[in-house]
Amino acid sequence: MRADRANLRACLVLLVVLPQATLAAFVPMVPHVAADLATSPAAIDRSLIVYMAGYAVSMAVAGGLAARTGPRTVQLAALAVHMVASVVVVLAPDAATLTAARAVQALGGGAGTVLARVYVQEALPEHQRLPALTQLSTAIALTPALTPPVVGLLVDHLPWRPVLLTLGALSASTFVLARRALPRSTAEAAEAAGPGLREVLARPAYWWFTGVICLAWCVYFTFTTYSSHTLQVELGTSATVFSLLYALVIVGYIAGSRIARRTSGRFGLPRILLVSGILALIATAAMAVGAHVLPHEPLALVVPMAVAMVGVGAAFPVCQAGMLRSAGVNARSASGLFFFLQMTSGALYTGLLSWWEPTQPGALSIAVLAPAAALAVLVTALRPATVGEPAQDHAGRRPEPPGDPSPAGPRRASR
Repeated sequence: MRADRANLRACLVLLVVLPQATLAAFVPMVPHVAADLATSPAAIDRSLIVYMAGYAVSMAVAGGLAARTGPRTVQLAALAVHMVASVVVVLAPDAATLTAARAVQALGGGAGTVLARVYVQEALPEHQRLPALTQLSTAIALTPALTPPVVGLLVDHLPWRPVLLTLGALSASTFVLARRALPRSTAEAAEAAGPGLREVLARPAYWWFTGVICLAWCVYFTFTTYSSHTLQVELGTSATVFSLLYALVIVGYIAGSRIARRTSGRFGLPRILLVSGILALIATAAMAVGAHVLPHEPLALVVPMAVAMVGVGAAFPVCQAGMLRSAGVNARSASGLFFFLQMTSGALYTGLLSWWEPTQPGALSIAVLAPAAALAVLVTALRPATVGEPAQDHAGRRPEPPGDPSPAGPRRASR
């Protein structure tokens, strides 16, 4: 049993790493791909936008399909789609084929972002769920930080096509492990997951956790989107220095995730989010002040952002655990909507910001401060009264409380 759960958790990590690596690995390749396909870098950049659109659609669809057929079937099919699309990307003769194949890649890879959390809910006892979600959040944070430097070094010495083929190999390896490690869902569990979704969506707690993670994601995604231009172009740091500064920000995120894991049993999810939101607000406000007092100092942005990311890093796994608790046996469908809204919120917010182009240090700090302020308001003044209560299943049972290793709670998948 212990070995089975270890294999399952390793598989879940690979499922969330795969779509992140597929996106992050492509970023340093853009000039090389454009030159090889005799097109402009802007044309290749559009494939990144298409990838994010496919990623969001995949998360919206995966949960609903899993509710009808079971998550294992959907996940294995999605990995097969990703493998085939990865081969087409490597063989693409032009930008149009490449862009279309990247969209299909995202549809296949993105399913794991949702279904990994579904398996956390259905296959692990509750006292193991927050640690598992923290592990997944840490993997998601590390992948975009570590992948581009490694891939950038490789494409400086090797053609981009064989380097990109490693994504297909990663997908194939994940498929093999998934066939062994992912539990089979019973027909009863798959049938029970769908009918109560409307009831879940009527619960204020579900929307509160969704709102919190959307605002936390806007803080994270805004800095990630614009920090490269701000630090390298506006403030003149080298690519190496930027990588080190960004790594400091990611360290804050990982620290927050680990703190949430260690304190959840003592303080509970709502209180952790309260502290996280206030910390993010104070840190981003300090960043705004620092950007105006020391406009040419990169650390005036990076150090406060690293502190803010402690709050953001704690919020992510806590919101996911709270959403799963609120959704109960309806986690499959509810998770798809939850993660779709998270990704869409960041895309919409940064899309609106693109009209303003907040690349100057002061402008970037304000762009990050705005969602942090909204997050602080949400966790301090707008918390529903029932946010801390686990959802009942269709039989009227509640999942076991955190830290209780008993097997009560949502119906588990079986092999």
